Amino acid sequence: MTKHLLTPLSTAFIIGLTWYVSINFNAVVFVPLFFLLFYFKNPFPIERRYLYVLFGLITIFLFWALINISLYDTYDNYTAERLIKISFFGFIILTFVFLFYGHRKELLFKSIEYALWVMVLLWFMQFIVYYTSGEYIDLLEPLAGQYRAQRYQAYWIKSALPIDLIRPTSIFIEPGTYAVNTLPLLILSYMGRQRLTKLHIAVLFSYFASISLFAIFVATMFILITELSKFKFKLTKKNVFLFFFFSLLVIAVSQYLYFRFVVQGGTDQVAYRESVIGYWLAQDSLGFILGNGGAQTVVKRVMVEDASFIFMLIFEYGIFAFPYLGLLMYISWGLPLAFLVIILVTKLNYMIYVVWFYIGALTILRNYRVSTKSLE
Repeated sequence: MTKHLLTPLSTAFIIGLTWYVSINFNAVVFVPLFFLLFYFKNPFPIERRYLYVLFGLITIFLFWALINISLYDTYDNYTAERLIKISFFGFIILTFVFLFYGHRKELLFKSIEYALWVMVLLWFMQFIVYYTSGEYIDLLEPLAGQYRAQRYQAYWIKSALPIDLIRPTSIFIEPGTYAVNTLPLLILSYMGRQRLTKLHIAVLFSYFASISLFAIFVATMFILITELSKFKFKLTKKNVFLFFFFSLLVIAVSQYLYFRFVVQGGTDQVAYRESVIGYWLAQDSLGFILGNGGAQTVVKRVMVEDASFIFMLIFEYGIFAFPYLGLLMYISWGLPLAFLVIILVTKLNYMIYVVWFYIGALTILRNYRVSTKSLE
């Protein structure tokens, strides 16, 4: 196949990895992967740290499978089959990333940034078209069906204020999903650049303008981490701007929280999280120590997943989650720990394809730095 298709196919593969959670079609991941196999040459030798990560994850997941079968007394066949299936595909993705991109770091980095550009430009298209024509372009429903229609309406604002605002979602089902699945790519891009670029600013703006509490939280934390790590107490234009920016941000977020959770009485999502956390706190000591298993039936899995990545790990596996957390710390060693913290407090989880990709890409790109201004 022609070399000119390599970067577009690689970009499509990465977009598919993030998009899968909303469209739920494996084809968006594995069709680009299949065509990339035609470019698969000279994949060896594979670096030792790639093997450490790969076999470390294999060991962890085999151990989790063993204790799911033998230790926990609540077991759901449908959930178990789903976990096995997604784990199998996850290992295929991780292995492919190591073998295909291990010696193609520049291609990997370019594809990550191009994928981000595509998704954020689609977000801006929805934003601009709606506020100029009043029509919202749903990029998901025509492909995934009505039950996957994008949730772009800001009903809570419309019910209180005489304005019609929307929450663009790009190719995802809702703005929070857009933020959480593009965040790993944003982190990988920033670590390669070591500074905020036009791409990062565009993505962060889309997080804030999506009027999603979670997206705003992610954007705020990202800016704090990237700017405070280089902050010096000097009276400069940049520092003055940052001071006023964060002051206005604190005021705006405070007003948002007051209106949403005091005036309007909160949301169903908060109630769901409170109920699952309440269940977790009410269990006996063995539940805290050993967890409840990856196929437990007492609490709906989606409620556990929505609580946060770290909560899902501890809820399901207790102390048996620490090897997985240790592996995440291993691949993040020498990088800002706060990036890992952001990942762990999001709604990402160990079964999502983009997390498998993030683990592989971070292992490959941890020391990669871009020295030119290309791709901005």
